[in-house]
Amino acid sequence: MLRRISPIHQQGNASPEQAELMQSLQQAQRSLDHAYLAFDDITDSDLMESCIFEIRSLQARINYLLRQMKRLEAQATALSAAKEGKKRWV
Repeated sequence: MLRRISPIHQQGNASPEQAELMQSLQQAQRSLDHAYLAFDDITDSDLMESCIFEIRSLQARINYLLRQMKRLEAQATALSAAKEGKKRWV
């Protein structure tokens, strides 16, 4: 079995907000996996349309959560750089 490698999973000291986003991201990914499985088994056109809508909705949610994770990471990096800069020049 292949394992996904992601820098998100490698963060050991995540903030509570990052941990919550990560949990939401993992839940959305599991839901997306289930939606793809359901899509593969459906033969009715109306249900197929519903699965496509659900898949696109989950993909949009995952994209949003990833943007939020990147925003938090950028803020943490900027804050860390600012603290280090102050330590060096003070």
